[in-house]
Amino acid sequence: MKIDKAYRYIKRLIIEGVWEPETAINVSEITEKLKMSRTPVHKALSKLEQEGFLSIIPQVGVFVKRPDPDEVLERLLVCANLDALMTEQAAVYLNKEEFAFLEETLVKMDDNKLTADEYASLNIEFHRTIYEASKLIYTFNLAKTLWDYLNFVGNPDELFTDERRKQSQTEHWIIYYYLREKDSKMAKRLMEKHMRRVAKLVGEKYQDIDLNQRVFN
Repeated sequence: MKIDKAYRYIKRLIIEGVWEPETAINVSEITEKLKMSRTPVHKALSKLEQEGFLSIIPQVGVFVKRPDPDEVLERLLVCANLDALMTEQAAVYLNKEEFAFLEETLVKMDDNKLTADEYASLNIEFHRTIYEASKLIYTFNLAKTLWDYLNFVGNPDELFTDERRKQSQTEHWIIYYYLREKDSKMAKRLMEKHMRRVAKLVGEKYQDIDLNQRVFN
């Protein structure tokens, strides 16, 4: 569908940082680039506004939204709870092939020569494998939107410094072992703790930014 095409195009440019916060979105340029009318583009923009990526001001324009500290923390805490729920379910359904893939991925992630972006990509594969195994389709699709938001507000170079990567990787291995033991309750508890730590880390970053803006404005 044209709406989906416009949605993916705009969202990619935002997440990849091509359009930074407070950048004005030129609808005419998008329609020309995608060779479509304004209607599907406007519908895509409305959807992205609902997801927290854009601000639409009537009679003024469309702008990439500067993340609000409270909204960032709330969205990421919701994400942590959804991830924990899927992890609990995955403990029941993960098969030998998926466990083998998880272990292979974790071994790759142990390589301290990986760049932050490379580690982040493997991190996504690790989590995605667990969540897909949960068979919670609606929850998984809802969580994917929040992961995109995490990519928008988070920065791999900040999230995965050497020290934070060590902690992240330790938590990943422990979650993996509890999943192997099919201890769904402990796996859920550990995943929630793991994701809440990330939420707190990102949330504190934006609280600091907001505080600095208030001081200097």
